[in-house]
Amino acid sequence: MTQHWNAIRKHWQLLGPPLRPPAEAVETYNRELDLSGAHVVLLGVTPELAGLGATMMAVDESADMIAGIWPGDTASRNAVNGDWLDLPAPGASVDAVIGDGCLSVLGLSAARRGLFAAIARVLRIGGRAGVRLFAGPETPDDPQAVRALALSGGVSTFHELKWRVAVTATGEAPDHAIPVKRIVEAFDALFPDRKELSASTGWDLPVIGTIDVYRNSSVIYSFAPAATLIREAQAFFGDVRTVSTGSYGFAERCPLLVMREPRG
Repeated sequence: MTQHWNAIRKHWQLLGPPLRPPAEAVETYNRELDLSGAHVVLLGVTPELAGLGATMMAVDESADMIAGIWPGDTASRNAVNGDWLDLPAPGASVDAVIGDGCLSVLGLSAARRGLFAAIARVLRIGGRAGVRLFAGPETPDDPQAVRALALSGGVSTFHELKWRVAVTATGEAPDHAIPVKRIVEAFDALFPDRKELSASTGWDLPVIGTIDVYRNSSVIYSFAPAATLIREAQAFFGDVRTVSTGSYGFAERCPLLVMREPRG
């Protein structure tokens, strides 16, 4: 996992929405979770979210990601090396927990439930949590339809295309999992000529090449449907809903999962 995230860190500046949250998505966190005066725990070190809350502790298992991506500790925020499933915070001590796409980097449904339990444990009474999803469809998309959409200019960024390809090849319930090396294999099968894709879309070849960090990785992602994630979260929270995060490419699959009323 560390090697995988270190490779992504090296390509961070080439990444864009939906992998990185655009301004409209960041504003959704702030609006829906009322973060202005909150003590926030951030799952990961997403730079776009580092300015939210009155105080913040970011938790990431990768020291390389903290060193390379985190915009820096200040008097009101700091990043620590830690485990999301065993958050380094006392029980019932946090106003809000936020994360961006973090449920998709957990390859197993059991790990997703473990994360919901960890979030519920640290939230105080009245606390709330929000995680932007990368949700898969109930029925896998047609790969050839995705190819046609991309070549006709219907996909906004290469990173949107990566996720659209991924959800054509994601496995079945309960995990809805896909080894990331399978994503690049599916992409290569659909787009064997990268120069053709670049010419059709205007995307630079180095940006298209960011998918190659998946090629030799052993990491497993998951793209569970939003309805599945809502059901899983409801075992740990009394109030669970999704909210749109904007109109950017793939936004229809990237709602904010808002969770309140942690159970016990």
